[in-house]
Amino acid sequence: MTVSEDLRDLLQHLRETGFPTAEVYCKRGRSKRFELGPQGRLASSCQEEGWALRVGNARSSFFATGTGRPRPAGAWPPPDGQPIELPGPRPIPAWRAPADLDAPLVVESEAFAFLEGLEQELEGELPGARLLRAVLEEGTSETELANSQELEVSFRSRGASLYLETASAAGGEGLSFHLAEREVRRFNPVALARLMANRLHLTRGGEPPQRDRGEILLAPPVGIRILAALQPLFLGPKGSERAKALRDRRGSIGSPCLTVVDDGRLPGGVLEAPVDGEGFPTRAVVLVEEGRYRQSLLTWWQDRSSPSRASGCVRRPSWRDVPRPGFSHLYLKPDGSVSAGSLLEAVARGYYLVDVAGPGQFDLEEDRFRLPVSGFALRQGKPATPVVGALLCGSVSALLQGIQAVARDLTFRPLDGMIGSPSLLVTGVELRRHSS
Repeated sequence: MTVSEDLRDLLQHLRETGFPTAEVYCKRGRSKRFELGPQGRLASSCQEEGWALRVGNARSSFFATGTGRPRPAGAWPPPDGQPIELPGPRPIPAWRAPADLDAPLVVESEAFAFLEGLEQELEGELPGARLLRAVLEEGTSETELANSQELEVSFRSRGASLYLETASAAGGEGLSFHLAEREVRRFNPVALARLMANRLHLTRGGEPPQRDRGEILLAPPVGIRILAALQPLFLGPKGSERAKALRDRRGSIGSPCLTVVDDGRLPGGVLEAPVDGEGFPTRAVVLVEEGRYRQSLLTWWQDRSSPSRASGCVRRPSWRDVPRPGFSHLYLKPDGSVSAGSLLEAVARGYYLVDVAGPGQFDLEEDRFRLPVSGFALRQGKPATPVVGALLCGSVSALLQGIQAVARDLTFRPLDGMIGSPSLLVTGVELRRHSS
């Protein structure tokens, strides 16, 4: 994990000019973008290289960015920020770069064949359905980081994103989907077409529910939005204090089926890397274990009293961004022995909620939540009638304590980091008509 000599030269120059604390971060990458929409086929590519400096002394600091490679004789801004601290080098557990980092980026013919094939699959699943717009992007990058504490790291990354806008022939509200994988070839057009068709089918044929309780099966997109809303419990030094309000008499915040993990090294993950945006080693951190709250995600500078609790959780999406704490792959742990289909079949009377229909409201202090959802009423494990205009609501604690089972179909979506959930069978919450 060595860095280029010019980064070392820059740090030496900054020391000699009165800035003993300094970090230089360099990133270069290339990406391709393909769009299918009202304007036909559009294709573009981009190559970029940039740098960022965090520099300070005992009294002040500055942050600066620029394109290309940083130059020691650069015109730096006046230091008017607070003094900064930087991490020193730490042992980095062995990490083998994923093989697909060396795979070539998708070419134009392959990209448009994928998008047009996806459009055909959608038409086959739901005649008359249209793919209004599709944007496929893929890129790779190389990162170098060095600081005045003798920390030096370098690593590579890649990722692909897919944005889709769809509508049905019957009209009604169109839908959009935003997905991410490490490379384009991991997107499954058949599964994506089925996903889009199922959601479109709901928008044109569903009815609001009567007020009801019972068993409710939450598909991964619903679990993902719930987990994303609970992020204040799992990030930063105030997380454990917030979690106290949700603890029961046993000291648990959820059922034994609830285990929540953040893993910066998740194999196959879009954000998989050996270190974070400050060069601190990444690792898997168990935040909730079988319902019991263990810890929140902390950076090295948020818990100086217990360095072993710290993890590499500083995110830096690009060289233009100031590093900040954040999740990489936050997910609810699946049960590899349970299929989503078996959970569905086990519901004699209840609901299968497959998607969210707008932003929810989660008040952790008041222990209440409301989430607009859509799905199906179930009878003997079979979808009976489509349900739209519905609110899943109740107390956050009842929702977490009411998780009866989790499936193995762990799915991730790009939100603030990659957020993942399997299907969840829950009780103790309510479904009611959404009064807008």
